[in-house]
Amino acid sequence: MNYATNPAVAAIHAVPGKALGIWAFVLAFVFPVGGLVFGIIAVLQSRRASVPNNLAVAGIAISAAAIVAAAITTVAIAAAGGSWRSNS
Repeated sequence: MNYATNPAVAAIHAVPGKALGIWAFVLAFVFPVGGLVFGIIAVLQSRRASVPNNLAVAGIAISAAAIVAAAITTVAIAAAGGSWRSNS
């Protein structure tokens, strides 16, 4: 398969930052720090080309929420004495 003539691949790479925006959205659910980094890079590339990139913005928002939730959970577990088991 020749990727240069594949219209689906050409459409993704026609918009700067679109492929990174897709990766940012996917990584937001699996590896939030990576999703945040990819999302920021995708938004910067898209802004430079003056095109919107909603998936990148969604990836940034979901990644940030996941990172904050993980931090809150970590602090809550640490405040509870670091143990999630009952003391029975």
